[in-house]
Amino acid sequence: MPDLPPPEHHHHPTPRRRRSWTRGDLPPLPRPATSPDQWADPPQALEELRVWAEHRALEHLDWYTRDKKFRRVASRFLRAAAVLLAVAGGASPLVLHEGPGANLGYVLLAMAAGCVAFDHFFGISSGWMRDIAALTTLRGRLTRFHLDWAAWQSTPAEPDRTTKGLALIDGLVTDIVRISEAETAQWIAEFNSSIASLRQQSTPAVTSTSDLMTWSHKGELSP
Repeated sequence: MPDLPPPEHHHHPTPRRRRSWTRGDLPPLPRPATSPDQWADPPQALEELRVWAEHRALEHLDWYTRDKKFRRVASRFLRAAAVLLAVAGGASPLVLHEGPGANLGYVLLAMAAGCVAFDHFFGISSGWMRDIAALTTLRGRLTRFHLDWAAWQSTPAEPDRTTKGLALIDGLVTDIVRISEAETAQWIAEFNSSIASLRQQSTPAVTSTSDLMTWSHKGELSP
């Protein structure tokens, strides 16, 4: 019996995916691949522009989804750790009355406060909420574009049909940029607020000369 050739395996290209915990940066908006010659067939040129715009929307959706997964896990971990440490810190004095572990409760409570502070200053939970808001808005906008595009396709040929199709694509791309800019502006505002709060808490407020002398005598301020 002759040997049969091994079955052919068709390898389909697998899209590259970044690891879910890496946020990375969104790539710059590429130029559409349409050329002036392609506008001899306006429907085909518009179809290529539609695919280009939808691809950009899907890139944003994928980026915010990956970032949301990381922040969701980190936020839940930090908050669960803060609750468990706070409960353990409050209960430890009832269990450990004497001995080397008598002050363990203070350490556990300090660690619980550290988890909350880490979440606040690094914007873990707030970033999670921003990602959810951006995803919800992007999905709604993409759904509305699909419906508008279907309605545009169902209309009969008109002199300004190409212009209307371009307006739909332009509206989608403009809204994608606007949503991303709004989320970035919120992130910058939260970052600046956290930095200002950290500086305020780490720097003693000197309101009078007597305060300065008091802190200096206590050794809290160097001469």
